[in-house]
Amino acid sequence: MKVILAMLLIVLPVAAQERNGLHQRYKSPERDVYVVRPRIVMSVKFANEPLWKDYACEAVIKPEHTVTSNIGDRETMPSELVLEVIDEVTPVAQRGRLINEMNVNGDCTGILISDYGQVSIVRVTRCKQAGGGTYQASIRWKPSWCEDKKR
Repeated sequence: MKVILAMLLIVLPVAAQERNGLHQRYKSPERDVYVVRPRIVMSVKFANEPLWKDYACEAVIKPEHTVTSNIGDRETMPSELVLEVIDEVTPVAQRGRLINEMNVNGDCTGILISDYGQVSIVRVTRCKQAGGGTYQASIRWKPSWCEDKKR
C-alpha cells in the first residue's frame, strides 16, 4: 500500500496542473480563467472526480476577448508567446514520450496536433503570408480521472 501511495505522489505532479499552482502563477479575473500573458487568457476545466477535482483536464489558450464572445475570432496571438505558455503549463519533460505529430494545412489555416504519452496539444495557426500567429491552442491531459465517464 505504501508503494502505491508513493507512486501516486510521484506521478500526480507529472500528470496535470493543479488549481493552486495556476492561481499562484497567473492572475485569475474569474473562476478557472487565467491571464497568462497580456491579452492572452487560458480557460481550464478540472476533473469531476472528487479526489482529483483540483487537477486540470483541459486548458484552452485564446486571445482575451474571444473567451466571452465570437467577435474577433480571427484575431491571433504571437505564436512564440503561446509556445511559452504551453511549456509553462506542461513542460516537455512532463508530457511523456511523443507518440504522433500531425500537421494539417488548408488555405491559410494550419492545425498542429502533438500527441504525447501524458498530454495532447493542438494549435490552430495562421499562415505567415496573412500575418502569422496562433488563433487558439488547447492542452488535454490523459489521466484516468479526466476520462468522460458517460461513454
